[in-house]
Amino acid sequence: MLRRTWTRLRRTWPWLRGTGRRGLVLAGRYGLVVAGALAVCAAGTALVVAFTWRAQRATAVAGSFAAIASTIGVLAAIYLSRQALSRTDRQLTETRRSLVLSRYPLLLPIHQSVAFPDSGGMLAQHPPAEERFALTSAPAPAYAFLAVAKDRFLVPVENVGEGPALRIRGTLWCSDGRSGPVDGVPALGAGRTGVMAAVIRADGRPLPEEFHSASAHDGVAYWLDLDYEDVFANPRRTVALFDPRGIGAWHYVQGHEPGTL
Repeated sequence: MLRRTWTRLRRTWPWLRGTGRRGLVLAGRYGLVVAGALAVCAAGTALVVAFTWRAQRATAVAGSFAAIASTIGVLAAIYLSRQALSRTDRQLTETRRSLVLSRYPLLLPIHQSVAFPDSGGMLAQHPPAEERFALTSAPAPAYAFLAVAKDRFLVPVENVGEGPALRIRGTLWCSDGRSGPVDGVPALGAGRTGVMAAVIRADGRPLPEEFHSASAHDGVAYWLDLDYEDVFANPRRTVALFDPRGIGAWHYVQGHEPGTL
């Protein structure tokens, strides 16, 4: 009996809390209107008494109604000031939240394949991309998603956000059913690039449903799912699809915007 009663109370508590909040808002709005009406009535009564009653009695009564009107006016001013301060606090909270969000990390996998016309001697086969491309370019090296063996992959990622990415881990999936954990650098500062490693095997785990719909072509595609945290321990996530056609490219799937929770 007590358990059923407690369960019912837990179910109705959110509704009661929401109703109470709406009641307070309505009470504040209508209460201010009533207070204004009372103040006007008190001030009007004070004027009527002052001009129509005898001087001795009129002075005391008119003063009393004037004091009531001024008191109601002061209370209304205090209420409006509190409302203004509350709005300011909410605006400051939103501004602080926007500032914190702007400092979040954002990990993106990179595939900087290069195929310059004058680099014919540098072109080589770099699976899982289907076509040949140059792995390095002058003057700076390029990072590319590479298969160093049939089941071993190098996954370079870059933190393009404003804050460090912590506790980086993830999973690499292949459209043929293989998958494996992605590990390497546990943390990555803003503007830094790190190379993760993955070993994928046929472990019997089903592919993500979004992977089936996103990789509709006939080639062997790859799905990267990265989880990490910011300095406030808020979880972040990046999901990307690698299309090996041509020299290869990472694509970001609709509904999985990089860096979302």
